Amino acid sequence: MASNHSSSLRSVLTRSICTSSSERSSDFTSKDSATNEPNTRFVDKEDDPLIPSLEDVYRTFQEGKVTWEAFLSQAKRIPRGLWPKDALNPYVTLVDVPSLPDELPRNNWLYGRPCWELSHGIGDTECRNTDSRSDTTSLRPGRLVSFRLQIGDPIRCDICPDAASYACASPETTDSLAVLVMCWSYILSARLLEMQRRGIRYTEDRLWPTVPHGRKETTADINLKSASPTLIRWLCAILSPAMGWQARDHGHLPPWATSFKTDVALIIEASDMAADVCSPPSSIEAMELLIELCRLFGLGIDSTRLTDFEPMPPYKASFLAALALPFYNFMELQPQLPHPRLAKPRNNSTFNSSHEQQLRGYLCHIRYFMTLSAHPPSIGSILWSVFWQPDVNCNLVGPWLASVLDTLELIIAQNEIEVLLKVFLSRRPRIGIWWVALFFLGDPALLDWIRRYAVKMEEKRGFGSLSSPDPMVSAWTGSKQSFIDFDNDLLYLEPSDSVSRADLLRCRFDLKLQDSATTALSWRPFGHIEKSLVELELWPQLETKYTRRYNAFVWYPRKNFSILDEGFRKDTGQHIINVPDNLKMHTSTEYSEKKYCITNMRPSKDSTSKMMGFLVEGVGGGRDWANAGLSMQPKQLRWLRDWEGLDRMENNAVEQEPSRTPSWLLEKWINGEI
Repeated sequence: MASNHSSSLRSVLTRSICTSSSERSSDFTSKDSATNEPNTRFVDKEDDPLIPSLEDVYRTFQEGKVTWEAFLSQAKRIPRGLWPKDALNPYVTLVDVPSLPDELPRNNWLYGRPCWELSHGIGDTECRNTDSRSDTTSLRPGRLVSFRLQIGDPIRCDICPDAASYACASPETTDSLAVLVMCWSYILSARLLEMQRRGIRYTEDRLWPTVPHGRKETTADINLKSASPTLIRWLCAILSPAMGWQARDHGHLPPWATSFKTDVALIIEASDMAADVCSPPSSIEAMELLIELCRLFGLGIDSTRLTDFEPMPPYKASFLAALALPFYNFMELQPQLPHPRLAKPRNNSTFNSSHEQQLRGYLCHIRYFMTLSAHPPSIGSILWSVFWQPDVNCNLVGPWLASVLDTLELIIAQNEIEVLLKVFLSRRPRIGIWWVALFFLGDPALLDWIRRYAVKMEEKRGFGSLSSPDPMVSAWTGSKQSFIDFDNDLLYLEPSDSVSRADLLRCRFDLKLQDSATTALSWRPFGHIEKSLVELELWPQLETKYTRRYNAFVWYPRKNFSILDEGFRKDTGQHIINVPDNLKMHTSTEYSEKKYCITNMRPSKDSTSKMMGFLVEGVGGGRDWANAGLSMQPKQLRWLRDWEGLDRMENNAVEQEPSRTPSWLLEKWINGEI
């Protein structure tokens, strides 16, 4: 259960009230019907500049169908139990992800902000520049980011016969997943406590193994007769329904701290009660115990003759699942794990020295993985970007998402989770791994999330959404999430030029990098606006070819002290290259109005309303309908009749704003100095 502090943060981030994770697609269809449009079909309105033509609607739907069917066909050709080579390598998502500082405060929160590199004249220099190109570029700080370091209560895991991992993992993985997730939970937690200089201790709560006499067969879930006393004692602590370990200062727990529900009773068989082992392992020592456990039960992988595909070892599957624990806690999902079956140690182990090397590598770089894992909004932006298409306009999101659901509904209904995950990995190979992590942790409600998002662009009823894109996370993972992640399309040199709304909003974003509200639009804005209607402050940007690039992340571990982190690639020299996204849209000339006449328009309407919300807000923060560049008023536009995007929508007696002194950049541009 999350603490009150966690709930309060969640309400700020999602702006909504939480519900349980047991909701299903039938639930959201019936309970939300009252808030739906009376007619969810698109209507061809030639006099409404926001509503797309029916021809564009049908074309987008059909091209989406062709595109997603290609991914589905590709996924079905991959043999069951095998995955695209390197697609499930945890390092694939670590491009420029920073590592948590080695010394952390003993607080609930850690703060930091990205630094963006822009051409001189765009923004102010406030970050320390480490780049040799500083004579042509300057750095500007981004929005403040909060990372949760502590929770009040452990995350409670359940053992369930219908855990989602049964549908996407091998028997070797499902048999060991529950135990290994608990091992990784401890390792991540112990590492954080070490970084906080807090230490860890065993509690009096633990499981007590049965010690068999003779050769009598037992019904133990886990056979540790060949294990060391240290491993036995450790597993008895971390598999206990009551927390078998705690911080030495008895304080709050790390965000990965986990225990089983109280009704979970595992039976361990061992040759030793391990009663004399008093000290819990450090993170390094726990890794060696995990290696001992994997070696004992042969939790590696058998080689395959196929060069393009590979099986996934249990230790990797459990590592991914453990990284998803903070996200599960934040979104009130229920971890559901298969019943462990480690009753027979293997003599011919598939676990070898290369697997040991991989595990030690995970621990060596664990602070990079912890950064992403400890920030659920980052994971949310990653997850839903798998459906994003860069060349789909805001007002065509509905037919695009309808094509996604129409293509994937059958495999979702049939619980073909492995095929679904391979579709995601084929489309977004750098970030699809996070969907795999979530499903390994087992809550089948994730399938309903996908259905709901395709219809309403939100995960859970009454929960808001974590689907907003984050340019910082795009840079961290090397996988774009929004039109904001691209440079401007054109230069606009003449006052008579028509400026694309996408370029206009990119320019505004670059002047408000510390404003988190400017990151909430992923789908491409459509249409143009006369340059004469654009704020003069933006004209230098529109007339100049410039770029915005991610530079580094600045941590604030304590007052008046900061750490600049350039990220995994620069820190380690490691980088998995040649992992491009597959975002090309397949074209089709076969579409029929009669066949596709019931396309849901809510996502299109909502995305277009968001676009208008950003358009009316000028550089100075004021909201004025004139900034939208439309001759029609909101109430004349069908999708904006109930829109509340302006502070004073119909107040004609608007107070005259006092004139402002132009910024130094605008003044230099007016004087022809730049």
